[in-house]
Amino acid sequence: MARPVSIRDEDILDAAREVFLAHGIRATSAMVAERARVSEGIIFRRFKTKEGLFRAALDVDLKTPPEVAELVERAGTGSVVENLHDTGVALASLLRVNIPLSMLALTNPDTQDSQQGHTRNRQTRESYFKLIEDYVREEVALGRLRAVAPDVFAFAYVGGIKDYVVGKIFRAPAPQQPSTPAFVRALLDLLLHGAHPQATTPPRR
Repeated sequence: MARPVSIRDEDILDAAREVFLAHGIRATSAMVAERARVSEGIIFRRFKTKEGLFRAALDVDLKTPPEVAELVERAGTGSVVENLHDTGVALASLLRVNIPLSMLALTNPDTQDSQQGHTRNRQTRESYFKLIEDYVREEVALGRLRAVAPDVFAFAYVGGIKDYVVGKIFRAPAPQQPSTPAFVRALLDLLLHGAHPQATTPPRR
């Protein structure tokens, strides 16, 4: 049964984002109407065209999760591993939405605001990248991390998480694929401890 006409625009846009993320530019207004449980007529009265709906759905200001936004403030407190782990899991959730929306905005030829969306998402990327870089720099200064290059660490860390998220979105599930928390923890173990075998104490004679 259809919802009353008093449905909020944001409820329709939430439904539209879910449909666009699932079906890309092949999504139709009928799919959105079905997901939002309204008639197509209501959608066209609110947004005029499918392209208008698309532009409105992509005009989303993704807030940086507190685990990422407050990372630098946690420098010198708690565990470096746990601080970065919490940040990585939250960042993966953000990228799970950010990456598809960015791709849709750039690949839809009818979306006049695609460049603005690309700029906004690039600014979001630069903000979380800089936060991680600044956090590593602070921990290095405090002696809780060795003197690594903060930007290289951030590139490796963010790049690993981003590729994991892209795989979750676009690739078929791999057998025994790790959960997001398990992957982030394994990535941190590799970044913080390397791949060299641990030194062993020679046996006593």
